[in-house]
Amino acid sequence: MKLLPFLLLLALLPGSTHAADAPKPVRVFLFAGQSNMEGADAHPDRIDTYPDFRGAGAPQPDVLFVTLPREGTDPRAAWRPLAPGDSFGPEITFARKVCARVDSPIAIIKSSIGGTTVAFDWNPDAPETGQKLYPRTLALVRESLDELKKRGFQPHLEALVWHQGENDMLDRRLNTNYAAGLTRMLARLRQDLQVPNLPGFIGEVSEKGIWGMDHRGHLGILRRQQEQVLKADPLLHWVPTSHLAFEVMGSGQPHYHFGTQGQLQLGEAFADAYLDSIGRPTPIPTRAYPDKLPFAKGTRVRVFVLAGQRNMEGEDSFVSQIGQMPGFEALAQPQPDVPFRYSLGGGVRTSTGWEPLGPVGFLGNFGPELSFGAHLRKRLRADEAIAIVKFTHSGAQSPDWSPRGTVEEHRNLYPRFTGFVRTALEDLRKQGHETTLAGVFWHVGENDTFFDPYLRKQADSMRTLILRVREDFKEPGLPWFLSEQHPSSPWKNIEIMNQAIGNLTQSTDFVYRVPTAHLPHERLHFGTRGTLLLGEALAQAYLERK
Repeated sequence: MKLLPFLLLLALLPGSTHAADAPKPVRVFLFAGQSNMEGADAHPDRIDTYPDFRGAGAPQPDVLFVTLPREGTDPRAAWRPLAPGDSFGPEITFARKVCARVDSPIAIIKSSIGGTTVAFDWNPDAPETGQKLYPRTLALVRESLDELKKRGFQPHLEALVWHQGENDMLDRRLNTNYAAGLTRMLARLRQDLQVPNLPGFIGEVSEKGIWGMDHRGHLGILRRQQEQVLKADPLLHWVPTSHLAFEVMGSGQPHYHFGTQGQLQLGEAFADAYLDSIGRPTPIPTRAYPDKLPFAKGTRVRVFVLAGQRNMEGEDSFVSQIGQMPGFEALAQPQPDVPFRYSLGGGVRTSTGWEPLGPVGFLGNFGPELSFGAHLRKRLRADEAIAIVKFTHSGAQSPDWSPRGTVEEHRNLYPRFTGFVRTALEDLRKQGHETTLAGVFWHVGENDTFFDPYLRKQADSMRTLILRVREDFKEPGLPWFLSEQHPSSPWKNIEIMNQAIGNLTQSTDFVYRVPTAHLPHERLHFGTRGTLLLGEALAQAYLERK
C-alpha cells in the first residue's frame, strides 16, 4: 500500500484526530449524472465473471469516497474507503486505473440520481424543481472539501466526470435547450466552487442501448447539443461509450443501462480520457512490423475484409481465455505471416499501419479474425499471401452503414468503412504489391433484430450495401459471406433475421450464407470459444468456394 494514501485514510477514519503537519495534496473528482452514472443494473457479485476485472470489486482503502445521501432518508454524507455497494458506477475502475498512473492520492465525490434532467434537477436557477440536485451537490462538495481541509489535507477539485442526458433528450420541449442548460450548470459550478478552470469529461449516451434505435432522432439532437457545448468550451473532453458492453433485456431488446461489464469498462474509459489530458496516457504497445511486410515485393496479396457489429468486433470474447481453448492456444500470440489493419468501435481504436495479426488489446476482446487468418494460412499454399482488414462498430445499426448516409452525420460509417479498406489496398500497392479483394465477411446486425423498421429492411439494406461496395471498388463479382445470428442469442426475431440472409443469398449473386447454429454460444454473444470457431467457419466457407 502506498504510504501517502494510507496516511490520508487514517486521518479520515471516524474518531481520528490526527492530521499530518504539512497539508497533503489530494486530487478530488466529482462524478455526477443520472442512472448510468449511479450504476443501475451493475451487480458487484458479477464483477469476477469478467476475466480482466477479477478483483476489481475489492475495497480500495487508498481511495476515499463520499456519495450524495438520498433526500430525507440517509444520514449526512461521510468519507469512507471506496467499495461497491449494492450497485456501482464507473468510479470503481476509474480509481483503480488512475491510482496506477498518478502518485498523489485521489478522492471521489459522487452525486447521481436516475431519471434527472439538466432542465430541472441540475438547473442552478431552478433550485426548487425536481430533485434539487444542483444545490444539494454544491453543498455536498463544499462540505466534503471542508472536511478534508479540517483533517489537514489540501484538496484540489480536479475534474467533473459527467454522464447524463437520456431524460432531457426524450422530451421535445427540453432537448433543443440542452446545450444552454449544460453550459449554465458548468459555468455556475465553476463559479460557485471557485474553480474557473475545472475540466469536465462528458460521457456519450450509448448508441448501443434502446436510446440508439427507437429514439435515434432524439439521441441525434442530444449529440448535436453536446457537440455545441464541447466546441465552445476547451476545458471539456468527449468520452465515447458506444463501443462498450451494454446489457440486453430478457425480451431480446437493448437495455437502458451499461450493466456490470459496461460499468467496469466505462470507468476505464473515463480514466483513459483523464490520464491523456494530464499527459500520462495509458501506454499502447507498438505492434507494427519493424521493417517490411512478410512477403517479397511484387507478391500478389489477397485482402480479406471482416466487418459488422457486436460479434464481429468481439464483445464477450476474452483474449485472456484463448490459452484455455484446446487447439487455439497459439492464437494469443501474433501471427507474423498475416498482415492486419483494423478500425474498432467505429474508430475508437485504429491501427496506423500493418501489424502482425493478433490480439490488439481493445477492451481485452478479440473477434473471429484470429482463427480466420490462422485457418486460411494453414489451408492455403505458402506462396499465397494474405492480409486482413477489419472494420467494426459494435454499437452500429443498419442505417449507419447506408451508402446514402444518415441524418446523424457522426454515425455515417459507409465512407469511413470504404475509405479504410481503400487506404489499406493503396498502401499495399505503394509497397510494390498487387492486390486482390478476396471477399467481405459480415456478421449481420444484432442491433437490428429487435427493431421492426430495421428488421423488415434487413435484406434490402444489405443488398444496397453489397452492390454499392462492388460498384465503388469496381468488383462486380466480389463475394460476400454473411454469418447467421445464433439461435441461442437473446435477441428476438432471430429466425426472421436469418431468413432475410437466406433470401439475400438466393436473390443476389456471389452472396453466401454461413450457418452458426452448430457453434457454442454464451448468454449474449458467441464468447471466446464460439468466436474462435466462427472465424474458422467463415474461412472454411471461403475455401469451399475458392
